[in-house]
Amino acid sequence: MRVEELEPYITPSGVEILKDNGIEILFPPQEGAIEGGLFSNDNFVIAIPTASGKTLLAELAMLKEVMNAGKCLYIVPLRALAVEKYEEFKKWESIGLKVGYSIGDFESRDEWLGESDIIVTTSEKADSFLRNGASWIKRITCLVVDEIHLLDSGKRGPVLEILIGKFRRINPEIRILALSATIPNAEEIASWLDARLYTSEWRPTKLYEGIYCDGVLELFSADDFEQKEIGRGDIAALTLDCLRDGGQVLIFDSTRRNAESTARKISSITMKFVDSNEDLARLVLEENEGEMSQKLADCIRLGSAFHHAGLLNSQRRVVEEAFKEGRIKVVVATPTLAAGVNLPARRVIVKSYRRFELGFGNAPIKVMEYKQMAGRAGRPGLDPRGEAILIAKNKREKEKLMERYITGTPENVESKLGAETHLRFHTLSLIAEGFVSDFSELLDFYSQTFFFHQNRISPVSEIERVINQLCNWGFVERVSGVNNRDTLEFGDFRSFNSYIGRDLLATPLGSLISKLYIDPLTGYIFVDNLYRFERLNEISTLHLVCRAPDMETLYLRKSDGWVEDEAYLLREELTYFPSEYSPDYEWFLAEMKTAFCLSEWVNEADEDAICDKYGISPGDLRRIVETAEWLVYSLRRISNFIGHPQQSFFLKLESRIKYGIREELIDLVKVRGIGRARARKLFLAGIKDRRDVLEHRHKVAAIIGKKTAERVIREIEGE
Repeated sequence: MRVEELEPYITPSGVEILKDNGIEILFPPQEGAIEGGLFSNDNFVIAIPTASGKTLLAELAMLKEVMNAGKCLYIVPLRALAVEKYEEFKKWESIGLKVGYSIGDFESRDEWLGESDIIVTTSEKADSFLRNGASWIKRITCLVVDEIHLLDSGKRGPVLEILIGKFRRINPEIRILALSATIPNAEEIASWLDARLYTSEWRPTKLYEGIYCDGVLELFSADDFEQKEIGRGDIAALTLDCLRDGGQVLIFDSTRRNAESTARKISSITMKFVDSNEDLARLVLEENEGEMSQKLADCIRLGSAFHHAGLLNSQRRVVEEAFKEGRIKVVVATPTLAAGVNLPARRVIVKSYRRFELGFGNAPIKVMEYKQMAGRAGRPGLDPRGEAILIAKNKREKEKLMERYITGTPENVESKLGAETHLRFHTLSLIAEGFVSDFSELLDFYSQTFFFHQNRISPVSEIERVINQLCNWGFVERVSGVNNRDTLEFGDFRSFNSYIGRDLLATPLGSLISKLYIDPLTGYIFVDNLYRFERLNEISTLHLVCRAPDMETLYLRKSDGWVEDEAYLLREELTYFPSEYSPDYEWFLAEMKTAFCLSEWVNEADEDAICDKYGISPGDLRRIVETAEWLVYSLRRISNFIGHPQQSFFLKLESRIKYGIREELIDLVKVRGIGRARARKLFLAGIKDRRDVLEHRHKVAAIIGKKTAERVIREIEGE
């Protein structure tokens, strides 16, 4: 199908945009989806391989929706993907569409997005818009859910499931487009969404899946088989073979440490295929010059790179863009990349098919995870084919890999909503937002979820326990209902007579907890401690934050005995100190380690020194700091609500966490261009606030540089 045939749906101007972006002819799956009803008003599930054109199909459907006076919300799982899709969709602005995105804090409404025709965001952020009553959210007529298979995710799946349910309640006529790579139970998801289903196995580049064993590479496709002598050397041999043929390689390794080690080893091969990458190396060192950053810069100079969650966002962007441009020949990544940014390569090598899982040890990865990795093989328009390769140590292992991964079927997508922690989180929001007003309506809402559709049961006893918990915490109350109900709609509810004829209402405190987008258990811990303690100091507050279920705590290493010693010395200052025989003691020490890390950050310890001491990477530190800032903000908002005497203390601590500073630098660092290091230099020179900056301009220029000083002064004068 030529793009000119789309004119009746997207206008000639829309067709010209496609042509300007190099799209003249649609892929077969795109043509099939259009013929299958893409431009109808029906819900649609599209399950086609990676790089087969899912995103363009969504764009076309959204374009038609906007032309019919609709408004579209495009949901992605990761912030980085939201930015990527926003940049991709901006091409439509030349014909009058307005595109916006938001990945900011969880309590903002971002009302300015009401002017946008297409809005890109994450599922969590979209849910927070609903919780905080963003006025424009009710005008959404088309919801596009990218990576719908993440319904299977223990973390993101329940949010996605409830989000879809909320939108269907707000607008029963809303159109839902769900996108994914091929999944076995796509029919089940389509049935839940009352949607048409289009599936295809077609790919723009033919995919060969293979196994490398004893120097021999065997490759299989749907209609072909190849065998090739590569020579012994595993990763090195497979990489060299691909690079010699002009391809690029994406290697998936099991851990960060392994990814870094493999990238460094492989650089002795890639160095022969690149020119100078010194400018790229300098870019990754701009924001951080620590040990990990130096390793990355060294690899990039030689044409390789590693990619994992410990990198700073700026460093990830450098790696991704340089790989797309062909300046980096090999990227070694942890599995998070497989479901993240679009980064295809001619050859994908799964170095290890085992992954450490708490409670299970080194277990084989799911077939679905392997297929996600394999889907990255083959750059459309650049590679004649894609190759996804597993490595086997012997013939017996080769047979197992063949059976499990090459010819095996991915696992079904299964709802994870039934866990109590998810029900607690979402039940409060459903009550607070007014989606349900009593127990019957709550059960009815859950009966419309994918969990119920899939299991044909509702977690009734868990829901009852959650409501009792929320009531005991003061977040929900039962009040006399207007309508008495003799029966509920499904299941055996004889034990729930106490709910009949009684409405469920969120208390003002419960509504606040929901809007803050924190686990109600986090809210309870904060409220309980604020009522019990009139005075909290720095370390007790940081530990309180690290006790929150929402906080990511640091791993406790064997060499971290100092944590226990330091914690014991502070036992009188803390709000909680369990017995060393308590089953929670190890958790407590992990919380304390995280609190100590944050304490060093707010007391201006060197960033690289912190990373070295706590065994983390710069990206980890930034992520911990960002979460802590959000939780201290939540603590402050709750303290304001209950009238706690330390509201100003929490406000200052919030700024200190954000910038990594002591209290005296707060005024200086809020000026754009003055970071924690520059602020300290200025303060030591007697320049303690913005007024001092203006009064001592020449002195400021001598300390932070003339150009930087000029920018800073313009910033202050423009306030």
